[in-house]
Formats: sequence, C-alpha cells, structure tokens
Amino acid sequence: MKSGFLLCLLLFFLTPIFAQEAKAPITNYLLSRGYVFPDSTNASVVPDSLKKWPDTLYYNTVYRARLLGSPTIPISFSKIEHINGKYEVSPTISIGYGYTWFTGDFIFNENDKITIDPVFFFGVIGDIGLQNDFSLKKLASVFTGVFVGFGQFSLFAGYDYLSHSPTIGLGGRIDLFTVSQNYLKPIGKVRETRRHKSVALPISDE
Repeated sequence: MKSGFLLCLLLFFLTPIFAQEAKAPITNYLLSRGYVFPDSTNASVVPDSLKKWPDTLYYNTVYRARLLGSPTIPISFSKIEHINGKYEVSPTISIGYGYTWFTGDFIFNENDKITIDPVFFFGVIGDIGLQNDFSLKKLASVFTGVFVGFGQFSLFAGYDYLSHSPTIGLGGRIDLFTVSQNYLKPIGKVRETRRHKSVALPISDE
C-alpha cells in the first residue's frame, strides 16, 4: 500500500501537463517566466531596475542567471545513522520530493528546446524509506534534510524521525527540468555570458 502510494506520487510529479497552444514552447516558457517581448505593449511599462531578462533574447546564445531552480525527486539506496554513539549503515531504498538550486548556463535552441549545462547542485528534501533490509514489511525512515552534489549524484544529510538520529547518505536525483523544461526557473537577473553573434536570431512572440 505504501509503495503503491509513493509510486503514484512519483508518477504525478513526473507527468507534466501539456496543453495545445498556438505559440511556440519557448515563447510560452518565457511568458510564464515574466519575459516581456520588445514588441509588447507592456515593454515600456516595466522599469529597468525591475527587469529580470535582457530586452531581447536570442537563439543559440549562452545565458546565465544567479541561480537556476527546479523541483527534484531524491532517491537514496543506503544511509549512515548515528545511534547510541555508534554509526550504522542501513540498506534503505527511499524516495521523496524537494527543490534544487544549481549554477550553470542555458541556451534557447531554434528547435524549441532549452539546453542546460548545470555545474553544482544544492537543495532541501524530504523522503520516506520504502525498504529496510530489503523488506517491505515496515516503513524504514522519515527523513528531512539538505543535499549537495554534482551531476545526478548527491550527498544527503539530515534527520531521521523514526530512528531519532542524524543521518547521511548517498543517492541520486531526478531533477524535473530534465523531464520538462517548464520546470526550469531562473533566479535573479539573466544575462548573456558573452555577446550574441550577429547572425543569432531574436526570439519572437509567436
């Protein structure tokens, strides 16, 4: 029952909601993230101090924000607990939900895909253990904490409320921006890492 509920929860977060719209996917993405196209009637309304995006965005140009963010699903296969003054290694399969912030660049491509080049990740998570000693007979852990990592692998650290102990572990993540680019959220002002090429096409509101 518990594993079935968690599987449904996983499928819910992994299934993005797509709607049939007339505009291109990148155009819809930019509008949802607060970008005002130069030919929009609202272009002159937003003061420069509040603008998050450059006035004009271009395809095939490298951009960077202060941080990038995305929901994430952590998956851990083992943990180390500190119980009664001793460190214990437990083979626990757990899955949860959280949010990751990361550094890196991104590029808008003419095929309406966003290429993302992440570097360093960190974030907050909460998860529930599915197995203890590879048995589904009881809940293994209820954990909240933080993580740091490179790529899809992370070091988790936090507190397990069932064992009442600080816990660390190694595992992976499914960052939801890898499932749907609509989950990608630039945080802070966006800028070109280097000036766009003269042949680069501007992204239009169509």
